[in-house]
Amino acid sequence: MFKLRLNNKEEEVFERISFTAELIGEAVKILQNEVNHVRKGENDQIPADLIKIKSIHERAGMLREEILSTLYGEAFLPDFKESMVMLTQALFNTLSSVKDAARALGSRKVDLKCVTILSDMLITYLALVNEASLKIHELTRHLGSDVEVSLKLSREIQAMEREGDDIKDTLLQRLYEIEKEIDIISILQMKDVIIFIDDILDSLEDATLSVEVFYATLKS
Repeated sequence: MFKLRLNNKEEEVFERISFTAELIGEAVKILQNEVNHVRKGENDQIPADLIKIKSIHERAGMLREEILSTLYGEAFLPDFKESMVMLTQALFNTLSSVKDAARALGSRKVDLKCVTILSDMLITYLALVNEASLKIHELTRHLGSDVEVSLKLSREIQAMEREGDDIKDTLLQRLYEIEKEIDIISILQMKDVIIFIDDILDSLEDATLSVEVFYATLKS
């Protein structure tokens, strides 16, 4: 077990990073709800989903500013500062991608046939994203107490990102197969949704890379 001795400012940084990671899980669950609302034709519920995700994104933005202010305003070791800045930005980027996916899905009413054909695989995709978001929160909770646990979780998230790439490719292929049956705007809209979900997993992977950098600096 690789434990750290933290001062108050370091504990403050880790705590706010963990709060940010927790927000990712909340936002992903709302995105899952939005997909269910689209599937059921409950379009009147979608604006509320978008408002909730926007609010979470704004809270994450405030946390990001607080973390960066602390990191740049205090005398942290350069390697610690660099890895925590990377992690903070990656977590914020993740939430930005959740917001983008939600907005793309809710920007107009999608062709119901398109949603029906893709929905099962889209639900599977988002279930994977949800699991990864729970793991990133767990990762940040262990970061200040047991970095090796965080490193193990990093590798699990990276494996999920690769699994997500396979699902993304299958979804896009299915989308191309039905493009003659569906209006082009719905095709492009769903393509954007899929790409933004992929961006969520990519940003989570970026977050894990910053943890690897942090671990490497501790071992050097």
